[in-house]
Amino acid sequence: MLVILKSARTGIVLPRRERIEEEPKGGLNAFSLSGIGIGGVIGAGFFLGSGLAVREAGPAVSLAFLLGGLIMMQVLGAMASINVNRLQPGSFRVYAEQFLGPYTGFLLGWVMFTSSILGIGSEAIAMGVFVHLWLPHLPLPVLATSFTVIIILLNMMNMRFFGRIEAGMAAVKVLALLAFIIVGCYVLVTRGAPQVPSPLSGWHSFFPMGVSGILQSMLVVIFSYSGIGAVAMAAREVNRPRIEIPEASRIMSFGSIGLYAISMLVLVMITPWHSVSLKKSPFVHAFDVIGLEWGAAALNIVVLLAAFSVMAAAYYASIQMIVSLSVVKKGPRFFLQHSRNGFYRNAWIAVAAGVLIVVGISFLLPSTLYNYLVSASSYFTFLNWTINLIVYVIWKKRRGENETYESKLIWGRPGAYGSIIAILFLFVISLKVHDFRMGFYAAFALAAVISIAYRIWSRGPRRDPRTR
Repeated sequence: MLVILKSARTGIVLPRRERIEEEPKGGLNAFSLSGIGIGGVIGAGFFLGSGLAVREAGPAVSLAFLLGGLIMMQVLGAMASINVNRLQPGSFRVYAEQFLGPYTGFLLGWVMFTSSILGIGSEAIAMGVFVHLWLPHLPLPVLATSFTVIIILLNMMNMRFFGRIEAGMAAVKVLALLAFIIVGCYVLVTRGAPQVPSPLSGWHSFFPMGVSGILQSMLVVIFSYSGIGAVAMAAREVNRPRIEIPEASRIMSFGSIGLYAISMLVLVMITPWHSVSLKKSPFVHAFDVIGLEWGAAALNIVVLLAAFSVMAAAYYASIQMIVSLSVVKKGPRFFLQHSRNGFYRNAWIAVAAGVLIVVGISFLLPSTLYNYLVSASSYFTFLNWTINLIVYVIWKKRRGENETYESKLIWGRPGAYGSIIAILFLFVISLKVHDFRMGFYAAFALAAVISIAYRIWSRGPRRDPRTR
């Protein structure tokens, strides 16, 4: 069955090639959809990487997570506003093309696809490194590849069961953070704060690194929220979009922001911020400090689960993205072949091959070069968020009469413009850090390759009708 978007609904006349093949719904509800979203956000990057943010900002890291969460909430609100009114495969990539032209859609689609592949590979390698400490007799490549194969097989499942598994893994991570908060508060009440003076005792205690420390930590914070695209990509699988998508967006926004900010505040209250190790999870370190070895062991397992969950959500989003690109002939048509239950076999195989290649070359390339390639995906997040906010602003002006829904998460045009300015400011700040700057060079090189590919494609027989 073919569905054609009419100009009366979209405000834009779409060419015939923009027809979208109807897929069977997967039956996701708000809980499952928010589970995929939280699963894509709360990952090993937070459980492991938040230590760097703590060292940069000190106790004020909790404020940094609040500010970063506000930016994330604006972006998610922009996505949800358009998604509910124009729900279709490809989500934000398709909307970018509708409002900003075929080049932007092509660039954003393949940039985010590349970013997802790099991210999945890096999470698999991180899991391998972590488990290698427990099972040193097993080679690291074997461990990383094993985790990759498990994720590949998991994404063969029916969407309903996949959503439930992701929601279950998200629940475990949420419960782990809640347990950490409860145990931390209990320790504070029964033993008192171990730090003298308390981080809340004064301005200098709470902002030991000043405003510059918060700005530096915000780079890590923004990256901790980068997985929100999984919600947009899975949104078309819900049965009642106007009910489930807004509810899932609210759960994901307030849930992740609250958990991040409160857990960070408890962390710096029970652990001297300058003692946080960068070689292991700061939460594991905190349990070691207060003498709860069993808690540290349990959180080690949760860190693994966090990485596993992010990989699963990113893999699904990658399949949806490459299918969307193929729908509009910006990718091979054979990626559109799917079974009756909506399983895109060829797209699944392509993503699997890409991830396995990334994992494979990670053991051949110098570690620093590979890290630069992976960090490049962080700049793709900046690009993705900025484009989504720009598309939202344009959509506000051009939306059709029937497009009445607008998410309450985003504060209208002021929220969109303020978030764009904040992202650009953080981008400039990041270039002062050597490792981030090298990641930007890698991101720029990948974007240039994709742009060259677009020029070749646009001159070929599959040129978009709007460019004629």
